[in-house]
Amino acid sequence: MSHQHLSKITYKMLTPNMVPKVVDSITKSFATDPFSIALNLNKNNWTEMATLFVDRAAKKDLSLVAIDNETDQIVGCIINEDWKTREPEEFHTSLDKKWEPVKSMFSNLHHKYKKEHPNTIRFGEIIHSLYFTCVVPSSRGQGVAYDMWYHSTDIGRAHNFQYMCAETATVSGQKLCEHIGFTPKSSIPYNKFEYQGERIFQKLPQINTNFEKLTIWEKKIVSNLY
Repeated sequence: MSHQHLSKITYKMLTPNMVPKVVDSITKSFATDPFSIALNLNKNNWTEMATLFVDRAAKKDLSLVAIDNETDQIVGCIINEDWKTREPEEFHTSLDKKWEPVKSMFSNLHHKYKKEHPNTIRFGEIIHSLYFTCVVPSSRGQGVAYDMWYHSTDIGRAHNFQYMCAETATVSGQKLCEHIGFTPKSSIPYNKFEYQGERIFQKLPQINTNFEKLTIWEKKIVSNLY
């Protein structure tokens, strides 16, 4: 599977040989992430976290990478998996303790999201674009993220998923999801979230107005069958 946009970017399925470069693109992209700033998460922290999920995703045919045709470098990725897939064991046992507040916030958000579904979510129902979706800073503003979402909807449809969901941590991410046609389902403002009795992220909106809340979004995947 390969898609091109304005002949500058090619989109390909994530495969195992791409994992190190994809993880590298994630570490570059998340250097200025809200959680990196609040918790001083560094390249090694992101490498440790991302590798768990990218390595696993590379063994399936749901995720995409964006490749710059001029440099042949991976400049973005969207890591997709079934919502019902459990986190890797190492996610709970071997990650740096710096990640604990982030894991707690996402857990709370996911719990709220599941409450929005009147029926139990089933395997094969929701394709989840993980938080690692990114475009490296030097390749932003070219529609790469939009294209990855667009092609991921096609992937979800081909695998008979009914919905797509994803999280955003910034206002710019929210605007992109709105543009693509996602609906916000649940959110947690940074200045309201408490971890062990402390509002650990409360200063984020003051540091950057782009940092407002963590939100989970959902989009219906329209079938080609009419």
